Amino acid sequence: MKKKTILGDALILTVSDQIEQLDYLLEHLPNIYFHIAAPVQFSEKICKLETKYNVRLMTVTTSQQIDFLVNMCDFLLDINHFQEVDSIVSKFVQAGKTVLAFDNTVHGNQGQEIFPSSNPDELIGRMKEYFNEVRVGTNHQEKIIQDGNWNVFQIDDKASFVVGDNVICRNFENFHVSSGKLILHDGVFINNSCSFNCMERIEIGNGTMMGEGIRFYDHDHSYTAKKIEKGQWNTAPIRVGRDCWIGSNVTILKGVTIGDNTIIGAGCLIRNDVPANSVVYNDGHLCVKRRD
Repeated sequence: MKKKTILGDALILTVSDQIEQLDYLLEHLPNIYFHIAAPVQFSEKICKLETKYNVRLMTVTTSQQIDFLVNMCDFLLDINHFQEVDSIVSKFVQAGKTVLAFDNTVHGNQGQEIFPSSNPDELIGRMKEYFNEVRVGTNHQEKIIQDGNWNVFQIDDKASFVVGDNVICRNFENFHVSSGKLILHDGVFINNSCSFNCMERIEIGNGTMMGEGIRFYDHDHSYTAKKIEKGQWNTAPIRVGRDCWIGSNVTILKGVTIGDNTIIGAGCLIRNDVPANSVVYNDGHLCVKRRD
């Protein structure tokens, strides 16, 4: 199945599973990642949503986790019933980010844009309009702990580079984000001479470790039977899960999702999805087996 182009990220922070028009929004905004976060255990109703491609669930227990979500997400959806969590609306407003709400869920008058819950298409239209506006990106390269030298950061003004806590890189790394988002979650370790080439989205999960010489490409050239286009690109997001170990000289191509707790052996070319808890190695043929 062809991966959908991802336009951006929306946060819903809640202690309730009563989220106004959520199913409708998920269906009509397949190009948005919905990050549903809570300081409590999720209900069965919410857990079932994780099977959807554009839903991410996250339990948040620290202010650092909240700050990371504020940095990563393009806007807040103030659409949860009952109480506001952790003054999240004011945090988005103070960060200069957009907050969208329904008229029956809005938490106070804090600068939200408010839409009728009886007509969710108005809020959907605003979300789509948001990505047609020219915006300055986010660059948190200063958060990377550089345990080495000669690292290159090429982050376009309209692109975003989001970095969690305790992200470490060594020598001769290349971070090239010409558009879209490069996201490094907490505790990512990057060994020497790795290269991130991002036009749409590359996301590396918590605690993932990388050997030397790993390359990520979320794009390739457009081509026909007669011509390779030098300035036209096809893109698709790359996502690597949490607590993975990627061996040296691995190349990961556009559209790939690697599940949590997976080991990729040295020298592999990854062009298809890899399920969680797998071991991938190359013995002349690319082999994938369950990690037991």
